[in-house]
Amino acid sequence: MGWQETSVPFHSEVTPLNNRYQTPNMQKLAEKGVKFMQAYACAISSPSRCSLMSGMNAARHRVTNWTLNYNSNNDATGGSITLPDWNYNGIQPAGTTVNNATSITSLPQILHDNGYYTIHCGKAHFGAKNTAGEDPLKFGFDVNIAGGANGGPASYLGSDNYCTAGSDFWINGLDEYAEQGMFLTEALTQEACRVLGEHLDSQSNQPFYLYMAHYAIHAPYNADSRFTSRYTGVFDEQLGQTLNSTEVNIAALVEGMDKSLGDIMTFLDDRAIAENTISSCPITEVRP
Repeated sequence: MGWQETSVPFHSEVTPLNNRYQTPNMQKLAEKGVKFMQAYACAISSPSRCSLMSGMNAARHRVTNWTLNYNSNNDATGGSITLPDWNYNGIQPAGTTVNNATSITSLPQILHDNGYYTIHCGKAHFGAKNTAGEDPLKFGFDVNIAGGANGGPASYLGSDNYCTAGSDFWINGLDEYAEQGMFLTEALTQEACRVLGEHLDSQSNQPFYLYMAHYAIHAPYNADSRFTSRYTGVFDEQLGQTLNSTEVNIAALVEGMDKSLGDIMTFLDDRAIAENTISSCPITEVRP
């Protein structure tokens, strides 16, 4: 997801791309919470996700490209530059020794050790297959919903069971939602709210941490039919042309994430705990 792929401006003024997307819940969150106006993220997923878990930037944890198979370097070849060896096995839980990997004490592990109930939902992509780092439960999460070594889904469609034969990019554990033909973004949202609701109903008063990491808007850009009609046939003045099918589907994937955010915010409101979460911080624009 790019910094302009939302109706929330992260520039001194609204950009033409901001006007393409419909993300009212992201706008609401930005108004209620903290919006960072200057930030950096790697242009590919594993490094940034490893940073979120470890608090390290990519120069320190040395995961600089996407990870998947054990001991598999995914760098392109060719040219006159010899690229340095990097940590293509990803991050690993503290105390684990794996070559070409960085052992870390993760944020959810620290929260877990200090009494939090920790939930992972969606995309993990922290470590290579057949290592401890592929499993969010090894990083201090009490619950793992659909997270593994895969960086994306084989399909967002419930009719495909979020999978295709022989694909490395499978999603499992959501069979009940697949049987309903539910789009993956919605399935993750409903399962996250179900698990969180069960925890709150237990009346343990245990604080919780929900790490909500959608697979959207990663390829394969399946059409989310709930929202595609909003963008079909739309003329983009910046491009000087009507949005093509891929652009329509990406915009719909973004809006699907926005609906998910709104549903979770409503869930917290309905449970009367929205004001007892970090999202209740006053709005602040940070300009280092």
